[in-house]
Amino acid sequence: MSVATEISRIQGLRNDLRTKLVSLGLVQSSAVLEDCVDAVEGVANNGAVAGTIASKDVDYTVPGGYHNGQGTVGIAAAEKEKLTAGNIKSGVTILGVTGSYTGEGVNLQSKTVTPTKAQQDVTADEGYDALSQVTVEPIPAAYADVTGVTASAGDVLANKVFVGPDGAETAGTMLNNGAVQATIDGLTQTEYTVPAGYHSGAGKVSLTGDIEEALAAI
Repeated sequence: MSVATEISRIQGLRNDLRTKLVSLGLVQSSAVLEDCVDAVEGVANNGAVAGTIASKDVDYTVPGGYHNGQGTVGIAAAEKEKLTAGNIKSGVTILGVTGSYTGEGVNLQSKTVTPTKAQQDVTADEGYDALSQVTVEPIPAAYADVTGVTASAGDVLANKVFVGPDGAETAGTMLNNGAVQATIDGLTQTEYTVPAGYHSGAGKVSLTGDIEEALAAI
């Protein structure tokens, strides 16, 4: 075999090797023979990798490199032991295991709660395994919807209490003027300022006789 023929053969082998390495993402299409050799030497020999998964939220990351095809990744032994028919609800199949558990022997409790202003945690009492039912009573009148309340303390009589839009009891501050009685003389006093606050409707503002007396004296 001539030198030229041997060189051509080696180039053909290099091209085949490079094509394969390019498909594996290990070299660029412009790689020379030395690059191809370096890439092959850099491939880790993982042999038969053995991995386990112990949680549904944890993945097993397969290491990069060569694998001989004998490696396995499976469910951890401790988790496999839990996959029994008695641990799975009847009618449900998980990883080929059909459940037979029907809930018999479980001590369940039912509870009734009444809404309050504070958060409530409803749990089973000691001696029970779980709750079978929680009944929530209607909202008590004391906790009626007050989102439509628009009154403020100044709109409500002093010494009276109302429930504000935040559900809290609030004391009114409006002055109770009752039946205001006032007079004006029409001469030096021509108007009366009605005080702010509540008026019973029986109050009166009247005119004195000063104007008549002044006219009579003319």
